[in-house]
Amino acid sequence: MDPGGHRRHPLKIGVGVEGPSDRDFWDKVLHRCFRGVQFKVFNMKGRSKLIQETPRLLNLFHDAHYDAGFILIDRDDTPCVTAVLDEFDDGSRKEARKPIDQRYLFICVAVRELEAWFLADQAAIVAVLHKVSYNAPIETGNQSAERPIVELWRQQHGQVAFNKIDFAKNLAPKFKPDEAAQHSKSFTYFWDRIGTCVRSG
Repeated sequence: MDPGGHRRHPLKIGVGVEGPSDRDFWDKVLHRCFRGVQFKVFNMKGRSKLIQETPRLLNLFHDAHYDAGFILIDRDDTPCVTAVLDEFDDGSRKEARKPIDQRYLFICVAVRELEAWFLADQAAIVAVLHKVSYNAPIETGNQSAERPIVELWRQQHGQVAFNKIDFAKNLAPKFKPDEAAQHSKSFTYFWDRIGTCVRSG
């Protein structure tokens, strides 16, 4: 901040994700929803690699003078969010458990996977897969969402193989976080955290 309380540079946030579809989706959604904020989304090529490389990402975020860092990871079959955090190294866990106003690294867990966050926005799903009939459940994280998405894809495209990257790219412009927040507690947690970082930055 300068003496007048104004930021000298645009807010910068680093985001580590599991795969290319995650990167493409969040790169579009975050820049669309938080205009003026610079996001850099890193595809870490798999869940285990994301966990393993989080210390390096944290150092990179600091060295590049990012204002905050986020790790987006699927819970998958891990019993609970706490158990997911336990998979990270001591330094990352310590940083991610600091009080909110002191926290630099945020580890956000998609319950059970990112596809559940996709399914939380009913209107976006129908806009992309316009032939399907779909009603979002009360909570999309109660069961695996990958299979339901593939089934919806087949209703739209028949036997054409599901293309997760293409689907994510098409969904991103339609995705409305406020809608998704009504059907996914884990998405709401992530969106509230990143919104707080932007507002306080």
